[in-house]
Amino acid sequence: MRVRLAAAWLAMGALGAARSASAHGGYDAGGRVGSLVSVSLEVDGRPTPLYPAPDGSGRYYLEAWRGARYALRIANRTGERLGVLLTVDGLNAISGERAPAGPGGRMYVLYPWDETVVRGWRTSLEEVRQFTFVDEERSYAARSGKAGGRLGWIEVEVYRERRPVARPYWPYGPYRPYEREPRGEGDRDSEPTEGRAEDPDPSAASPPALKSAPHPPTAAPGYPGTGWGPRADDPVRVVSFDPEAAPAERITLRYEYAPALRALGIPPRPWWPHDRLQERERGEEGFARPPVW
Repeated sequence: MRVRLAAAWLAMGALGAARSASAHGGYDAGGRVGSLVSVSLEVDGRPTPLYPAPDGSGRYYLEAWRGARYALRIANRTGERLGVLLTVDGLNAISGERAPAGPGGRMYVLYPWDETVVRGWRTSLEEVRQFTFVDEERSYAARSGKAGGRLGWIEVEVYRERRPVARPYWPYGPYRPYEREPRGEGDRDSEPTEGRAEDPDPSAASPPALKSAPHPPTAAPGYPGTGWGPRADDPVRVVSFDPEAAPAERITLRYEYAPALRALGIPPRPWWPHDRLQERERGEEGFARPPVW
């Protein structure tokens, strides 16, 4: 199958139950944002709250926990296929390259009402390296020499599929070729042939000889980035998807350590959702859980 380099990846095992098309967009208490797709974030397997930016920019903030692993849960809320271009710290989460403007990067493709969990940087059709909160100088972007102004940003661009254009047809009479439309950005025939490949490069996101830079003498004030975490199984397959020229929706998340959130006027909620003092006073029992740091 011939596919565009820019195009399409479908997460296997993402055949989740259909979500209601009437689910409202924007932000809800469950930490989900978005309209065409629903985006939420899980830290060490637990949903984490998202805070609307106080400046009205439309961004959402979340608290980063040093050493914790995180994943994005993305659900298609529509009855059509959608392409999702995911960028972390300014890098495409599939190819590991700096994200170009427009639909030129590799995407995940969600079928109608499907849901998937993106756990890390994709290294092959079978595996990812898990997203992990680390100090920014230890991030994948910094260690691979690709760090830019988007450290601490998680960006989701949602693309609708380009529809085929109907052409007139004359069943009788002499051949009458239709007048060709001017070639332009929206003309599918104008796509460069070098933008196609038979097979994806399974090592596209592998880091190029990560540099072992020493930690700085002081960690203050401390800003997070996304590191190259442990391997995880996450099989996908390649599909054909022709995205429209512009995204139909953009969702931007920013992650910071708790002191930086407070400095931005966003007091994070306590990680432990209960009144721990009263639970300790009454000696209430719980169950053993893995530590989060």
